[in-house]
Amino acid sequence: MSFLSKSILWGLFAAAIPVIIHLLNRRRFRTVKWAATTFLLKASRESRGKKKLKHFLILACRALAIGALIFAVARPLVGGFFGSGGGSVNTVVLVLDRSASMELRSGDGEPSHRESVITKVAEAIETIGSPRLLLLDSATGEIIDVPSPDALPELSTTIATDTQADIPALVNRAVAYLDETQPGKSEIWIASDLQRGDWKPSDSKWGAIRANIEALATKTKLRIITPGESEKLNYAIELLASRRVENDLFLDLRISRNKDVGASAVPVTYSIKGNRTSERVTVTGQEVRFQIRRPLTDADEEGYGWVGLPSDNNPRDNAAYFAFGGEAEVTSWIVAEDATSESAEFLRKAAAPSFEKFTAEIITPAELDRIDWPSTSLIVWQAPLPTDQAAIDLTEFIRTGGSVIFFPPETSSPDVFLGLSWGGIEEAPDEEFFISTSWIKDDGPWRNGIDDTIMPLDQLRAVKRRAIQGDGSELAEWDDNSPLLVRHIEEAGTMIFIGTRADDRWSNLEYTALHLVAIQRMIQQGTDRLHAGYRALAGSDQAQTADDEARQRVDTFEDFEASAGALRGGVYRMGQRLVAVNRPSAESDPESLDGEVLGKLLEGTEYSLFTNDDSKDDLVSEAWRFFLALVLLFLLAEAILSLQPKPKGPPLATGAKSTKAGKSASTPPTSQTNTAS
Repeated sequence: MSFLSKSILWGLFAAAIPVIIHLLNRRRFRTVKWAATTFLLKASRESRGKKKLKHFLILACRALAIGALIFAVARPLVGGFFGSGGGSVNTVVLVLDRSASMELRSGDGEPSHRESVITKVAEAIETIGSPRLLLLDSATGEIIDVPSPDALPELSTTIATDTQADIPALVNRAVAYLDETQPGKSEIWIASDLQRGDWKPSDSKWGAIRANIEALATKTKLRIITPGESEKLNYAIELLASRRVENDLFLDLRISRNKDVGASAVPVTYSIKGNRTSERVTVTGQEVRFQIRRPLTDADEEGYGWVGLPSDNNPRDNAAYFAFGGEAEVTSWIVAEDATSESAEFLRKAAAPSFEKFTAEIITPAELDRIDWPSTSLIVWQAPLPTDQAAIDLTEFIRTGGSVIFFPPETSSPDVFLGLSWGGIEEAPDEEFFISTSWIKDDGPWRNGIDDTIMPLDQLRAVKRRAIQGDGSELAEWDDNSPLLVRHIEEAGTMIFIGTRADDRWSNLEYTALHLVAIQRMIQQGTDRLHAGYRALAGSDQAQTADDEARQRVDTFEDFEASAGALRGGVYRMGQRLVAVNRPSAESDPESLDGEVLGKLLEGTEYSLFTNDDSKDDLVSEAWRFFLALVLLFLLAEAILSLQPKPKGPPLATGAKSTKAGKSASTPPTSQTNTAS
């Protein structure tokens, strides 16, 4: 419990006034011994203990009534949010999560999580005496003064967006501001749905955040306001990749949901340049990946569209947007020790399998200057690892979104590239093979097909392999648990190491076509960078307009809200550019932090967690009415205890017969003496 007027609590000493009066009142009387009253005192000795208890209860009621009155005047605050204490606060920094996941609603007609927490925060700020309120929102990352809590819902910096929040960066920004300005007693309030992608529990910033909070000049508390988990079913759709192959547009899509409710058919609508078609996609489990193919014409040099779901409890995750240009050349380069080897030719054919506009050429490491890096989709490297300038060029290619596959070279080398290297060559015993028994089936270049077709890794047989050394994600293993396929992601690009070669002297990789699958899927990833000019994430630099550009929304999925600008998904014409803006993939992830993980992130700090669930309880409320009721209750109890019992008179003597003396019974006279009460 905390109080808005803590100084009033000094008045609790007034609760001692009845006790002092009682002690002073005892000194007003002097006890005089009188023999005639001795028998009366003996008669009342048995009831004296009860009288003392009654007097003590009356005294306690008077003291408690004064104490309750002082508590009421001090304006106590109660509620889960302030249950750990508090008091007057000079400044509140509100960190507001405006990510797309905050638009989830508890039901039809209910406010979104974002709207709900904003309302609760505004009420709490007014209740605690309206301290200075600073807003730090996740979409802009700027701190602004809020003139009044009532203005919070109307600000442009609190409206819905399709962006992702970076909670550790925001909290770090708030702490740095308090350290720089030192505004007195302050608190940081974080309004968020605790989505794991926004909180980034593995981020190294959390250690520094805890240390910086501890180092602040004044003790600063963190208050976390979260809507809690939603029980309502919600579907989300997301675009994983889009590419144009000749006159066909391929879209890789994923539908996910926050709960598994069994198989269900979800209606999906596709719109390309205003032409709409619909179909149903069956969802089992919590997600399903699928691909659609739409024919284009030679005249379709540029176009756009969207894929949408019916409206549900979160309107911000019901659409994915795309834009495309003319068909691009898909170029791959095979870097091999021996450019004339049969295995190098197998790799070239896998990179350009008679598709129009797919080209692949074999070169040696000494011919890297022939590569046009910006127009290349994939590099297949079957040679000693690159060094010097070759390593610099290849690293930059990966970081900008390119794909690289490394197959083991014949020549051993101690070189390391981006943390990975080759070990020695290992050969299987006679009449035995290296086989694969374990691989990740829903991720990587050997994941299951769109129709859940399983890749034939169990048919792989190798007589020769190289060990893969270093740090990376193991996506496939040999039967002795050594790595077969390792992936490393470097910024926007990906590289993989495969532990054997498409060469019958090494394995049957070429026979199982696993090298073909890996190469074509890595080409898809690498080609994605060639169309990057048509795509952007909400809130990113690519979604912003240049000085000479005007923004115009051209898709028809929803009305354009100009105030949201680059923070909302959609297809926009910005000058000569056509850009499809989508929310980040992490915003479709329903996983949120639990109390244990949150406790580890904020370990050592003083924080409280308030879950704003479906109950209508206030975030924080004053309890002075309760204490006024206690005042009346104590005064009433004191009045009842002070009532004197009705005196009992002598038995009626009317009609009584006399005894031997013929006289009626009589009551002996009584005497009174002053004694201390």
